[in-house]
Amino acid sequence: MEKLLTEIQYHAAQAPDEAMFALWRAVFALAHVDGEIDAAERGLIARVMEIFNFSEAQRETVDEDLRKAGDVRVLFFRVEGPSYRAQFFRLARIVIWSDGVLHEDELAAIEAIKDELGDDVVQYEGDLRWMTRKPDLPLGEEAQNPEEEMVKQVIYQMISFYGHMGR
Repeated sequence: MEKLLTEIQYHAAQAPDEAMFALWRAVFALAHVDGEIDAAERGLIARVMEIFNFSEAQRETVDEDLRKAGDVRVLFFRVEGPSYRAQFFRLARIVIWSDGVLHEDELAAIEAIKDELGDDVVQYEGDLRWMTRKPDLPLGEEAQNPEEEMVKQVIYQMISFYGHMGR
């Protein structure tokens, strides 16, 4: 875990820029879709903000978002570019499974986004195909508890994303 955290800290030494913050806000909004934010979801969001060095202003915005349910569709369409939108679906999968259950409301939010994307949805078919399957850690990795597993999933996903952004 320490090696993973060191690599993420290298890539995310600064607070998320505007584009990345828009992505995180859309992802976090999924935690609210089922009508409540449970301890696992809150824990994951708090760890993400810690690991990725969210600024105080960004933390306040997220806290406000968590008090009032944001419209995931609206927040998704503020995310710019196909690579960031694809990352939304990858991170969304982790967040919606953080409590161990894929709720109908969460899946409905993803379906609404898919419908609104129209023909552009084909760009994300690979990521959407896995939405209903709980993420697994890579072979050889073990988590001590479900929360740690989800945090590790986010870290792996962001390492991959930052790696592709640098190419």
